[in-house]
Amino acid sequence: MILQSKIVGLKSRLLFVKVFLWFWVTAVVLFAIFLGSRMIGTRVVPATAVSAAFAPAMANEAAQAYESGGPQAFAQFERTLKGTTRRVFYLIDGSGNDVLSRPIPTDSLPIVKSSRSDGRIVTRYGLHSQSAAYRFTSSSGHPYVVLLHQPIELLSFLQTTGSEILFVGAGLLIVTLLSLWLAHHIAGPIHGIQSAARSVAKGDLNVRAPVEISKRHDELAALALDFDSMVERIGLLVHSQKNLLNTVSHELRSPLARLNMSLALLRRESSRESEELIERMEHDVERIDGSC
Repeated sequence: MILQSKIVGLKSRLLFVKVFLWFWVTAVVLFAIFLGSRMIGTRVVPATAVSAAFAPAMANEAAQAYESGGPQAFAQFERTLKGTTRRVFYLIDGSGNDVLSRPIPTDSLPIVKSSRSDGRIVTRYGLHSQSAAYRFTSSSGHPYVVLLHQPIELLSFLQTTGSEILFVGAGLLIVTLLSLWLAHHIAGPIHGIQSAARSVAKGDLNVRAPVEISKRHDELAALALDFDSMVERIGLLVHSQKNLLNTVSHELRSPLARLNMSLALLRRESSRESEELIERMEHDVERIDGSC
């Protein structure tokens, strides 16, 4: 019995863990999808952004360097702009080719093709790189697309996304706390009803489900009310059974008493041949009287 109780208690704790994990995993997955959609993908930079203000001037300088000095002048301009970073600066002509004849990164081709003609910057954030494209027309009337491509390193990613990581940590903490609360909100009432059921199994018919469960407005509250009704009904049945037994016992005692007196009188007047029969009758009467 003790082992069975321990097994039931372990299963109830497993229910809490299962509910917690289901809520937690679901919330984390949804949170990851939301965060991924915010951090990874293609988007248009608002015109009010700082990069949108500097892009036209930088693009015109790049086009002017190329048109005035050729590929060598643009290469020098790119080295100056690049500095010690791993950024790669592309100037793509109207034919879709880099002026330095370099292959355009495959992951940046979509934003090069979808770059806007209204002067808005299109950016793309991926798992391995980030890039930005800006379409413009130089002062000489030639169309170009400026592409800035930068591979992502883990250290630089952590440095540039520190606020996002802090946001993720806070989100995970909130999700964990909410999952714990929801798991307790669901599994807690079940534990209360389970404890009451154990008391009923031990013979305590005055126990009821915890009052706070009945105040809920869900299926668990209905379960608690049904449990209380069941225990009350069992108590009434047991009480009725006891009353019936007491009534039957009381009703049988008077006839049995008269029967005992009759047997005693009969024994005085009986012969030896009927003595054994009278003893059997007295024995049966005693058994019935003892059961009452």
